[in-house]
Amino acid sequence: MKPSGRERERDTYAGRPAAVADGPDRGGAGQLLLERENQLRRLEAAMARAKAGTGAVVALEGSPGIGKTRLLRAAMERASEGGMAVLSARGGQMETEFAFGVARQLLEPVLLAADAGERGVLLEGAAAPAAWLLGGGRADRLGEPVGGGGDRSFATLHGLYWLTARLAARTPLLMVVDDAHWADQPSLRFLGYLAHRLQALPVLLLVAVRPEDPGAHGLLLTELVADPEADVVRLGPFTLDAVRTLVHDAFAASPLGPGFVRDCWTTTGGNPFLVTQLIAALRAQHAPPTSAAVEQVGEMGLETVSRWINLRLAGLPPAATELAAAVAVLGDGADGGQAARLAGLDPASCDEAVDGLVSLNILRGAEDLAFVHPLVCWAIYAQLPLRRRARGHRDAAWLLWHAGAAVERVASHLLAATPAGDGEVVEILLDAARSATRKGAPDLAVRYLKRALGESARDASRPEMLRELGTAEQNAGQFTAAAEDLRRALECSNDMAAKIEIAFRLRTALVWSDRAHEVGPALGGVIAEAAERDSEGALLLEAAVAGALQVDLSTPREVRERVRRVVAPAFAGEPVPPHISSLAAVEALFANEPAARVVRLAEEAARGWYQAPEFARGPMRAQLFVALIFAEGHALARRLLDDDVEDAHHHGSAAQFLNAAVLRSTLFHRLGMLAEAEADARAALEAVHLQPGPGPSRDVQPAHSLHAPMAIAVLVDTLIERGKARDAERLLTETGLADADSPLLLFSFLIGARARLRAAQGRMPEAIKDLLALGARLEGAVLTPALVPWRSRAALALVAEDAGAARRLAHEELGLARAFGAPRTLGVALRAAALTGSPDEQVDLLREAVAVLEDSPARLEQARSLVELGAALRRKGHRSEARSALERGMDGGWSCGATALAQRACAELRACGARPRRQALTGTDALTDAERRVAELAVQGLTNRQIAQTLVISPGTVETHLRHAFQKLDITSRRQLAEHLPGPEQPAARQGKSSGS
Repeated sequence: MKPSGRERERDTYAGRPAAVADGPDRGGAGQLLLERENQLRRLEAAMARAKAGTGAVVALEGSPGIGKTRLLRAAMERASEGGMAVLSARGGQMETEFAFGVARQLLEPVLLAADAGERGVLLEGAAAPAAWLLGGGRADRLGEPVGGGGDRSFATLHGLYWLTARLAARTPLLMVVDDAHWADQPSLRFLGYLAHRLQALPVLLLVAVRPEDPGAHGLLLTELVADPEADVVRLGPFTLDAVRTLVHDAFAASPLGPGFVRDCWTTTGGNPFLVTQLIAALRAQHAPPTSAAVEQVGEMGLETVSRWINLRLAGLPPAATELAAAVAVLGDGADGGQAARLAGLDPASCDEAVDGLVSLNILRGAEDLAFVHPLVCWAIYAQLPLRRRARGHRDAAWLLWHAGAAVERVASHLLAATPAGDGEVVEILLDAARSATRKGAPDLAVRYLKRALGESARDASRPEMLRELGTAEQNAGQFTAAAEDLRRALECSNDMAAKIEIAFRLRTALVWSDRAHEVGPALGGVIAEAAERDSEGALLLEAAVAGALQVDLSTPREVRERVRRVVAPAFAGEPVPPHISSLAAVEALFANEPAARVVRLAEEAARGWYQAPEFARGPMRAQLFVALIFAEGHALARRLLDDDVEDAHHHGSAAQFLNAAVLRSTLFHRLGMLAEAEADARAALEAVHLQPGPGPSRDVQPAHSLHAPMAIAVLVDTLIERGKARDAERLLTETGLADADSPLLLFSFLIGARARLRAAQGRMPEAIKDLLALGARLEGAVLTPALVPWRSRAALALVAEDAGAARRLAHEELGLARAFGAPRTLGVALRAAALTGSPDEQVDLLREAVAVLEDSPARLEQARSLVELGAALRRKGHRSEARSALERGMDGGWSCGATALAQRACAELRACGARPRRQALTGTDALTDAERRVAELAVQGLTNRQIAQTLVISPGTVETHLRHAFQKLDITSRRQLAEHLPGPEQPAARQGKSSGS
């Protein structure tokens, strides 16, 4: 009986050798730590800071053979002596295709050593998804593999982070990754995720890399090492004195010839590994330590290592060469018996070969076999003929499969083997793809599925494999490739239900690859076929096409009429399925139908959205949220978005989290909750960067994800509110979105924010140009001013240059806003009409704006209108009434975190002859919602990490919120919080007090 997948994985890692090699040649300098004292002191200082609670990333950079591993070993010894727990792993050339292989090396030994009760505690709650990888705990089912549940990477990364945090809470950690340039891509994403959160953890992450060899996943590694917070420790070659020490030790019994040491130094370039190889080559030839002997050996570069290893192998039986080749194919840590079988050796011949290879410092160990240095492995593997390599990997795959190895380890060898039309190989690769998907590594699933397709060119399951491949590519962010593979799946599928699902997924891939205009033609044939065989499916696809037309502003007006035809029954009041109601809600919003009607349609969709097929719910949720946010159905929008964010965390869907977090950040910003808006927008951007697939195969860089423009727009607007225009400009530049453009609707928010920044910078001509171009782009597609109030913004920018044009734009928006009837939208339009109108009508319009916003939760817009009203009253000489409005506006600005507005109110108050308060409010009324949630959990006795886990935020964010709460409540400890906030069973003593006057 073949072992189960979980048994396979446990067997694979339970007996792995130590992650950092102990052999004398691996560090390049025997047991001596020469000329590395300064670097070791820097590592010791970083470890001391980590023990004190300030974690960090340290990257050890150096060329191959420079001694990185020896220094890592020394750091591990110092850490153990200093009371830190040491977790170590090593990347390998055969590890790159094993999902989370390096992460498992780091964390799995700890769980295997723990008893069942301790494992359960470590893997409960937020850490539960890590059990999918590491075993030993209860992992909630994350959904069906590959095609059934989407990307799980978010849950996996979050689970691994919380497991690491719990381990660090027990004992400070040193986490060591040697040869990180060969780490698998999912593990590098985990290390990047961890690195951004280390500052609040007692963890030092120490990675060794080759700067000139970034490996297959160079972008992820570069982002990890190049982070401004990372400390880079570089190792250089040995000096002449260090080489002299090595040579004297090696030839202690022989007199050294004149110039011998210097010749060794110049021949090897001072590379410690090459020095040891040169010494070994001289000894193998029984050459004397003279300059002439060095000259005979020749210049010692990395490319000549293979030749000298062959010279050393020449003195051993042929079995040694066969065994070395087998270990090179299997990879470091190969089981001795398996290596013998792959090499075709009997036990006696294998033992003799191992002894010989160990004696010549080619292999280390006798049971689990590994080369003394990756360069030795590379040298032996590189000289194998290509066909022999491919045959060796296929034989290795079957050997490991029948031995019960993890399916992904087997599959990594099949990737390097030549396709042979073997059905069992296809099944193994499919199993590996599904395993990778469950673990949150869809990028590896893509590789396995492509290889499976190559193995079965005429297999009857090809349509299903193409569907799985297209879905995995979507989850991996490879939308262009996904679209092409889903087209192929559609062409060769005969099942109607499957075709409807494939067509819907194709729609998503086309939209996300900025090809929304192709959706109609691509789905036309399936819709026509479904109309005869599955009318509900046909309507679902019609709604999918209409939704794509809605978000593509380049859609011609006559084509856009297709949307109106689809939603006509909903507009007529007829019963329609929820995916039509959500589509109709957005169409009503864009057409500037009354906000109450938009909300009613959205509420109808919300009552039944779960009835739609799971694969169709993503676009429907997005439509629902957009309609509710911009039609100002704030309460329902907040509840649904909170639920969606929580559900995304629970199921580990990065795409679902990105969609919900970006839209919730937009809602928070519109409500004036700037701290919460910024937190969600930054979380979304971070998740964009952690999505699988960066690198040459990715369609776009992370910053150009469809989620990025809206998140960046929120951040730019927030920074403007805080008076940080320079930071906003830097954000646009660093993300590469300063001049980004696309016909997709989401980019309109970015263009609007960018224009607002230009106005804040005093670059009015650019602001006006961008806003008028935005209006032209939206014409015929989006009438409502609720989404982007480009008319009022353009009017305010134009008023000094062309007052007549400014008034026309402002009054056009005011007419639309009155018809729409939503308070925030109307308040914004009233304020713009006042500021572009005559002095006589300013005060009346601003009073109306304040009154309209009085009962609205849009606190920032109300504060802005109050400040403008106060300024207008001051100019008219009504100072007492002006001070009242300005003080309320200032308080509102401070409570929202809108520093620029609050400071402007202060300036206006001083112009009125008043002495404004430095800070608007203290007490509980001054707390933001986020600060209040964190403080209330602290009152209940939760630690910072428990609060972070409960709210799914970082411990650093918890500390920031508590610090702000302490300042506003004028307290210094958690014990004092209970005097101001409710505990588990007591009511709040809500209070606020003014400070100064």
